[in-house]
Amino acid sequence: MYVVRGLTSATLVAAALAACDRSPSAAHCGDHLGGIWETTDGAARWHILDGGARLEGYPLVRELPAAPTGTQAAPSRLELRRTGREIAGDVVRRWHRGAHMCIVRAPARIRGCSGDRLTLTLGDTGAPTFPACDPPQAPPHTQLLRRAWP
Repeated sequence: MYVVRGLTSATLVAAALAACDRSPSAAHCGDHLGGIWETTDGAARWHILDGGARLEGYPLVRELPAAPTGTQAAPSRLELRRTGREIAGDVVRRWHRGAHMCIVRAPARIRGCSGDRLTLTLGDTGAPTFPACDPPQAPPHTQLLRRAWP
């Protein structure tokens, strides 16, 4: 009888621990990707809202680029669209210099979704030239992200 109770207790403990794993697995980028995604070092952390055809992303860590004297940058945001398993769109950042405002848009793409990992490639949203608002010309960078929640 003791073995049966121990086995039952172990089963309950295993079930409780499994319930604590709130990280749903994504087989591909067409699956639901909403949640908190971060790099292993915590330098980049995104809250992604998955609305099906449209996804939004907001940084959860300070990710402001260097700002030239007299300018201010707003946090970036992701504006993405899903077409099948393809997710692409823009990373957007607002810049201010005195009374001038510039919106910098650069390509963004989610790819390589598998399990609790995805790859996010972002174009540069650094300081534009004022007042023309010409965006910077830098190569994109890639972030390897892991789902942290839910």
